[in-house]
Order: sequence, then structure tokens, then C-alpha cells
Amino acid sequence: MNAAISIRPSRDLRSNYSQISALTRQNPVAITVNGKEDTVVMSHETFVNQQNYIAEMEAKLSVYAHLAQAADDVKLGRVQELDAACDDILNELDGLEL
Repeated sequence: MNAAISIRPSRDLRSNYSQISALTRQNPVAITVNGKEDTVVMSHETFVNQQNYIAEMEAKLSVYAHLAQAADDVKLGRVQELDAACDDILNELDGLEL
């Protein structure tokens, strides 16, 4: 997708909808009201791709936050031996009612 944005007056929505719709397949279109940008219109495909990208970035950010917390735990000595950690996990699982 091209980073450029087309600018069209709001009156074009009624009179030239198909042209604006076609433009949204190339890049978003800013709709102006009284000469000021008011609304941005984009194609459905662009919207879905953008939402998927945002969700992917949020998932990555969550992983990075966990990794940063883990790195801090190691730096601050908040660690335990693997055997002890496994024992703790198994004990917690034994206490769960399934």
C-alpha cells in the first residue's frame, strides 16, 4: 500500500462514490468537511490487513514484555533450580480439582 493519502471533499461521497471506492484500493482517502480533514476511508482489505497487523504487533509486544520481565528476574536473582521449579508446578497441579 502506498503511504500517500488522497483528499476529497465530503460532497464527492454522494456524487463520485465509485471513484472514491476505487481510490481506496490504492491508498486511504481523507474526506474533508469545510476544508478540514474529517474522516478517513479505506478499502475493506486494507482495514482487515491493518487489524491483523495490529493484533500481531500486540502479541509480539506481550512476548517482549514477558521476556523483559524474565531478564529482570535473572538480573535480580529471582530464580530457582529447575528441579525445584518442576516440583512446585507438579504440586500446584496435584492441588487442582479437575
